[in-house]
Amino acid sequence: MNIKILALLLLAFCAQPVWSQTPAASPGAADSPALSTRLALRDLWVEHIFWIRNYALANQSADQKQAKVAADQVVDNATKIANSIAPLYGQPAADQLLKLLAGHWGAVKHYSDATVAKDAKGKQAAVTELTGNAKAIAAFLATANPNLPEATLVNMLSAHGGHHVAQIDEFSAHDYTGEARTWAMMRTHILALADALTGALVKQFPDKF
Repeated sequence: MNIKILALLLLAFCAQPVWSQTPAASPGAADSPALSTRLALRDLWVEHIFWIRNYALANQSADQKQAKVAADQVVDNATKIANSIAPLYGQPAADQLLKLLAGHWGAVKHYSDATVAKDAKGKQAAVTELTGNAKAIAAFLATANPNLPEATLVNMLSAHGGHHVAQIDEFSAHDYTGEARTWAMMRTHILALADALTGALVKQFPDKF
């Protein structure tokens, strides 16, 4: 793993903001809208990394049928994530988020495909795409919700992209022990991101929760 990717991974654990922690629900709020939203967003974002992992593994194994199913599921999941904000921000905002998520998936797919093709320049271009996309998503979310600091979002989303890159490199190297460690970090980090989004929504729209 190169120094740049290691640095991105470390950001996931060295820059956890206080707003990323959603308060535990009280016994009387077991079915509260805030808790339901938190659990729903957690599921959606875990599915995001699950299906991209499936694509990367199938792509590395040259299983085109499995790769296509996984790719279709990534797109379906991105649509669900984007549409989840429509009730609060409107469908135009959801459509914009979907375009940004499509850019994220496109960059990860580009990196996976370039890795299989042993295309070093393609891999570097994909990392550049991921970096630019992380900044674009961070700017979009921070503009929509003042409780989401843009700089912190850039760090978290960059770390997320670093996890995808590390995972693909480990599949390519048949380093399945390393990939297992990356998956554990990836899942922990994506849950923190989902909780951050939930916490920010609850603060911005207290009348909805």
